[in-house]
Amino acid sequence: MDTKLISEVTDWMKTTDLAEFCYEKDGDAIEIKTQEALPEPAEFTCSLTAVTSPAVGIYHMADKGKNLTLTEGQEINEGDPLGLVESVSKKYPIVSPLSGKLRKVTAQEGAVVEFGLPLFFIEK
Repeated sequence: MDTKLISEVTDWMKTTDLAEFCYEKDGDAIEIKTQEALPEPAEFTCSLTAVTSPAVGIYHMADKGKNLTLTEGQEINEGDPLGLVESVSKKYPIVSPLSGKLRKVTAQEGAVVEFGLPLFFIEK
């Protein structure tokens, strides 16, 4: 495609209110988009904090012989136990990083979990 034609088209677009221009002829094609034609980046806010698995292993709500019940909607405090992940040689405790309401429990007793997998979502 002729670079002179591209230059002329871009100069012409500056004088119009067009945000996008497409041209195709004889197998040549050009598409020009101005800043206004670009989509706005998605913005969202989330009030939930994910509590993730600290290791690869098996999730347990509590040590053997102990009982811990977690239900969605219950109030929890910073530092409250949320269970543990047992790997081959070590147990990794999971504690709440903040006080709030337990909105979603994705952790299941005896399930294999990976490092970084979200197990709980807490709303401050």
